[in-house]
Amino acid sequence: MARILMIDDDPDIVESLRMVLEANGHEVHELASTRHVVADVKEVAPDLIILDVMFPEDPQAGFKAARLLHQEPAVRDIPVILLSAVNQRSKLAFGFSDDDISEDFMPVQRFIEKPIEPQLLLDLIAELLR
Repeated sequence: MARILMIDDDPDIVESLRMVLEANGHEVHELASTRHVVADVKEVAPDLIILDVMFPEDPQAGFKAARLLHQEPAVRDIPVILLSAVNQRSKLAFGFSDDDISEDFMPVQRFIEKPIEPQLLLDLIAELLR
């Protein structure tokens, strides 16, 4: 199956998704920060990345990390799923969806709200890895 890198600071989310992914044959690696995201992604060499948006050090860290990864030729083709509760936790007058995916603003393959149904996540991973 696939090598998946989860970048999320919420240990409960990481552990629950890890159980689902590993039970379905995926190898899971995790990071709790986007601080050295390009170097870390190069080291892990994942087939797919699940990336949170909001981190304690920066509520936009996931967006910034996605842009950094997209700018780096060695990792730009790795599919990225932004998995976040940003629409629920922020006080913005608007929300984010797949319609906001773009080369400049949100260079990812999918934007998914937490919590996500396990089968939906597995189906999405299978689709993106085809």
